Amino acid sequence: MTGFWVHGVASSVGERVVARLRAERPDWRFTDGAPPENARYSVLVAGRPDEALLSASPALRTLVVPFAGVPAQTAERLADRPGIAVRTLHHTAGPTAELALGLVLAAARALVPADRAMRGGDWTPRFVPPQPTMVLAGHAATVVGYGEVGRRVARGLAALDMRVNAVRAGARATSGDGVALVHPPRRLPELLRRSRVVVLAVPLSARTGGMIGATELALLPDPAVLVNVARAAVVDEAALYQRLRAGGLAAGLDVWWSEASADGPRTGIAASRFPFHELPNVVLSPHRGGAFSLPEVQRARLTELTRVLDDLSGHDGG
Repeated sequence: MTGFWVHGVASSVGERVVARLRAERPDWRFTDGAPPENARYSVLVAGRPDEALLSASPALRTLVVPFAGVPAQTAERLADRPGIAVRTLHHTAGPTAELALGLVLAAARALVPADRAMRGGDWTPRFVPPQPTMVLAGHAATVVGYGEVGRRVARGLAALDMRVNAVRAGARATSGDGVALVHPPRRLPELLRRSRVVVLAVPLSARTGGMIGATELALLPDPAVLVNVARAAVVDEAALYQRLRAGGLAAGLDVWWSEASADGPRTGIAASRFPFHELPNVVLSPHRGGAFSLPEVQRARLTELTRVLDDLSGHDGG
């Protein structure tokens, strides 16, 4: 489509990506930065666009968020703009699912305290397992959020011979898909009571914020593992810390209530107001599920962004 105008690619995903797109789609127009005068872009690529970017172009029809999930601030700004559709990129779904499964295994088998002991020549964890330590095969697992990440996690858990359940927002009744039994959200309390593993992969929204609190954590059996690769605010911070201190629960956390930003300091940033780092039954990960800096992830992002823009422009992708 001649005249197809996209704004914000370089700011959102880098100059190299927009250079590749310009070379591959020379008939498209790309702009960046502050909205140009007389803007007529139909697509805006931005995760957290300000009011100026959303208002400058009367031709704007689609916002492409260059990652999975829509930030709460962005959702609020779009609430009174029903004419703007939203597309998200899921190129990090595979890496995020991989990390989620790694956190499940590390937490379930107490790899962190065992590693620390071995570094000091202490073989005690071989004979006296750190608590909690557990076997997963034959037990139930629940994946909360059954999208691109959740489905991959479910397949991995099934490969470990776990009985996999999933909770999906749009489900109205329980049904199977060959990997998991998919349930509506109202079934979550019942599922928690019998799940040795719970993986959170649900988008953050007004409905999901704080959905795992003291009441839900108390339902988990002893022992159990909770892994969060969604957003920290899905879980009540204080309730999780207290439940972990009480024992019987291990956790793998890749998302935090306070995080370093890409353009700010990278050290001296506390992840929580509670000392999770002092707990031996927690595996800590610095929000790296998407593996954003790895070359294969960058290539996957370019491929998916191109696919989305081709779809929006009517290009045949050839």
